[in-house]
Amino acid sequence: MRWDLAGCFAAYAVPAVLLAVAFVIKLPLLRRAWQDPILRATALLLGIGAVVFASLPPAGLHGINRLTGIPNFAGLWVYSLLTVYCGACLWLIITWREPPSAVRRRRTRLVWLTYSVIIVGLWTAFLLGDHHVERVRDLDTYYADTPWMREFVLLYLVAHLVSALVAAGMLWAWFQEVEETWLRRAVIFLQEAYALGLLFDLAKLTAIGARWSGRDWDWLSTYVAPPFAIAEAGLVAVAFIAGQAGPLLAERRRLVRTYRRLEPLWQIMLTVSAPAAPATGRVSGAALRLELRRAAINDGLLKLAPHLSGARRERTLRAAIAAGHPECVARGIAAAVDILVAAEMLHAPRGRGRPAPAGPTATARGPGELESVAHALRFHAAAVDTFRHRATTAEGLTTPA
Repeated sequence: MRWDLAGCFAAYAVPAVLLAVAFVIKLPLLRRAWQDPILRATALLLGIGAVVFASLPPAGLHGINRLTGIPNFAGLWVYSLLTVYCGACLWLIITWREPPSAVRRRRTRLVWLTYSVIIVGLWTAFLLGDHHVERVRDLDTYYADTPWMREFVLLYLVAHLVSALVAAGMLWAWFQEVEETWLRRAVIFLQEAYALGLLFDLAKLTAIGARWSGRDWDWLSTYVAPPFAIAEAGLVAVAFIAGQAGPLLAERRRLVRTYRRLEPLWQIMLTVSAPAAPATGRVSGAALRLELRRAAINDGLLKLAPHLSGARRERTLRAAIAAGHPECVARGIAAAVDILVAAEMLHAPRGRGRPAPAGPTATARGPGELESVAHALRFHAAAVDTFRHRATTAEGLTTPA
């Protein structure tokens, strides 16, 4: 029994859903910036792609034919949409890659003029051709020798082949210039998609050519080609989902990592000042939670300010470097020791917690410096504790047991 992915409803449903998801992700941006040609091209590409693959299951094609009462009208419907899809692909890549200019406008007009002519040719050939026998699986090869239907099939295949070749060439040239990580990944997915599109076209054209020479290689068109088209659509959807959602997920992951890294320093500040109300409800996103944690830390540092000492940090820094710690780590250790000693002084009995000289520099306040202190508290706790004991002893403080 021949493997028949093309006859499976789920095989078309998956790319249709992926394309629809990518389209929905773009909708908020599209509503806010409808005039943006990149967003319009993306929406057209994803929306048409979702409709095409929702129509492609054999039962769907038969339903379209029955609804219109015209045998094989589903082929005209799908091939016309595919031609618009090909034009949208080229429009998007040209608009995405090139800055606004007269040249870009001429190229996009040429693309739409060309594909509009192809669509008119499809309708003309279909109306002139004899297509009274419904074929939902093998229309391309069944009518390969039929006048006008032959041209009908070749028109859409050549349009798809040309768009795949041109798009692959432009994407390859563009890939050399792209630096942003997620955009590079999106371009790679699109390159792979159009490569699969070329394989789809080659399988179809080979099967049609075999028909013309008297051979029966219809299985190339019916069974081999469709999986390439299905995979192509899936990769196009993944490319746009990755390009849109990837940076957002990466940013959220960065915020969550930073939030967790600051926890040791935040725990110390809870002993210095009352914690702020937790972020709740719809606004409790990763960015807000991180800002609240940073605010709590900075509030604690302000309360500790009279007891912080630049001289203490400088002494601890030199000692940590002498002990073999890299300077970047030693700075985090020194600031952590300064904060811990200041917290002890704040809670010391009256008279023992006298303010320390602030010294020539302020304590760590920037995001990077706060992370450096938290890193020292988490991964160099033994060194921090050792230097804290030295500092409290040197300043005549009693170290808690």
